[in-house]
Amino acid sequence: MDFTFEKGSEQSPRGHALIYFHNSQDASELLATYMIVFPIQTDVSKYVPPFLLNQIGEMGANELSAFAFPPAPEPMADFDEIEKLAEAREDDIIYGGSINTTDVISMIGLVNEAISWYSDLWEQYAQPQRVIEVVGDDDETEVGLSVNDVLYGLMSDQDKLNELTRLVGRLRDAVNSGDMSLAAETRGEIIALGRHLPDNHQVSRLANAAGSEGENAARLTSLYLQRCFHLTSEEYVMLGQVEDEIRSIEEPD
Repeated sequence: MDFTFEKGSEQSPRGHALIYFHNSQDASELLATYMIVFPIQTDVSKYVPPFLLNQIGEMGANELSAFAFPPAPEPMADFDEIEKLAEAREDDIIYGGSINTTDVISMIGLVNEAISWYSDLWEQYAQPQRVIEVVGDDDETEVGLSVNDVLYGLMSDQDKLNELTRLVGRLRDAVNSGDMSLAAETRGEIIALGRHLPDNHQVSRLANAAGSEGENAARLTSLYLQRCFHLTSEEYVMLGQVEDEIRSIEEPD
């Protein structure tokens, strides 16, 4: 399973994150859980009464270095709720893809996979020495910086929007054809590109709409994309009209 940062960075994880998923049977439903990696590791057996040691077995620091609660994702009202919680607690936001909410064991397994992935990122980040690759006499670049990130940083705003349009079209095609692997990969590229656009472009919401299968998904995708262009061009009258239409779809009377 591919996990994608929507707030925060793989290069510098905070050590605590909200990870959310789409319901595979209802793309409009979001579910989430909270992951945390402990900054201090310890051998838990030191704090267990002697008569319980046999049950603890060989459990050491690694077994309790990170966890998620609830162990299976729980429904959230909408993406706004996730964003507000993450902003208030300065959490990372991670997208985990689609899940089958009728299979609790599978959901728990996916969360455990996410915990392992996230804790590995934290351990790499927490190492005292950062690996640097020397590019030239005066230039240094962090190893692992994606080529796309470099390219996006060099693009003009118009070029970024053109690339965003291309990626959104590819994501819609992948969703419509049922190619979930391509959909997840493309969604990750959209989120990466979104980090090079102002926050008010709401690229995460655009990606959510483009990756959905609901009745209004195509229309919302088009509206969120139009919104990005109107913001960049400072076309505020048309921006207001688009936002009104988005609200009428997302918040029907």
